[in-house]
Amino acid sequence: MANPVRPRHPSWRWLLLLAAFPAAVRGDEPAAAPLLASAGPSLYAAVPLPPPPSGTTAIPATLAAPAPAVAARTRGYRRFGLSLDVGVPNGASATLLYRPLKFLRLGGGLLYNYIGYGALASVSIQPHYWIAPSLAIEAGHYFDANALDKVAHFATVDDSIRPLLEQVGYSFVNAQAGFELGAPSTFVFFIRGGLSRVWLSVNNANQAAQAASASGGSRLTYVADPNVRLGIPSVKAGFMFYVY
Repeated sequence: MANPVRPRHPSWRWLLLLAAFPAAVRGDEPAAAPLLASAGPSLYAAVPLPPPPSGTTAIPATLAAPAPAVAARTRGYRRFGLSLDVGVPNGASATLLYRPLKFLRLGGGLLYNYIGYGALASVSIQPHYWIAPSLAIEAGHYFDANALDKVAHFATVDDSIRPLLEQVGYSFVNAQAGFELGAPSTFVFFIRGGLSRVWLSVNNANQAAQAASASGGSRLTYVADPNVRLGIPSVKAGFMFYVY
């Protein structure tokens, strides 16, 4: 009489199941799933994995976003800053700075020269080092202002000169080279020099000419306002600091 065939028991699957069961109870589903899957689909389905503990909450996506300071460190430099400087023919200026690239700086701001106010735009190129050379191109314009009262504080103004000081303004373009010293992403001191082109409109020239001719015993018919162009040296010094 033939011996009956005994069914084969998958004892190795039970061993895998016992090995994976502690991890499944703890909630370590990624660690337990490969072992349970190797034990067979029926056993894997028979042991459901518990849900995460009720006290745990998902971290909002907004908390994972980098802070501004982290973003600045990631790109290696800060993009926005402020420059305060003084020079000729600029006068004093306060300029907002923006760096779209590490070596490129754009600026725009206000001018003041004791007589009136103006506006300034600039672009400069410089390496990103603690001591670095720089090249800058600037364009500015001073709006017409009355300089008579300011000049009268320091000197006596002749009647023939007074009309020329009642409306003073000029435009300029600077081409300068220099060096910068400091941390390029936080605080920098700079000094630059070069050449400037200045456009000056002399207003009220006819009134001044008439006053001068009357005092000399002669009389002019009419004098047009001349436009003066000057090429002069330029220099400026100041500091920059970056905030973001």
